[in-house]
Amino acid sequence: MTTDQKRSRVVAVVGSPRPDGNTVTVVKAVLQELEDRRIDTELLFLPDYRVSPCEGHDTCGSLARCPLEDDMPLLLEKVYGADGVVLASPVYYENVTAQLKAFMDRTVWQYNHERLLEPQVIGLVAVSYETGLDDTIAALRRFIGLSTQREIPVEVLTGLAYELGDAAGNADLMASARGLAARLAAHLSTGD
Repeated sequence: MTTDQKRSRVVAVVGSPRPDGNTVTVVKAVLQELEDRRIDTELLFLPDYRVSPCEGHDTCGSLARCPLEDDMPLLLEKVYGADGVVLASPVYYENVTAQLKAFMDRTVWQYNHERLLEPQVIGLVAVSYETGLDDTIAALRRFIGLSTQREIPVEVLTGLAYELGDAAGNADLMASARGLAARLAAHLSTGD
């Protein structure tokens, strides 16, 4: 890569409420592998940001911006400016966490203003202690379907981790995380 070439950038939005949880561990492994492949990364741990729930005021279509005062504009700037996006959640009641759902709901302003998500690739990560992986990925896929205007490659990683810290010791899960990173990197290098 010459010095005038821009490095690709991947942003991971993590909906886990635990900074040391299994989902964060898996995402960090994905991001480390991307960094090793000379792709810039950023982890957005949602509990570190103020993300108010959507109030359903139904004025999104007529306003220049969402009237809620929180960190969503900053988060959206990072996500919408990325070449690749990873959405990650532990499974809570066979779905995404409240933290990630609030983030997803708040993108309705972008949808109403036809500012759609258009990275080159999207990665979806779900980690569960037992069940709900397919339902959680399905919820994320529905969100992607509403948030994009064109066909965007989506790569998926699901994994099981029972106790806090299990992901780090699960060689297969860590290998799958590196595999997800390799697939994301391949899409970024080809631009499809």
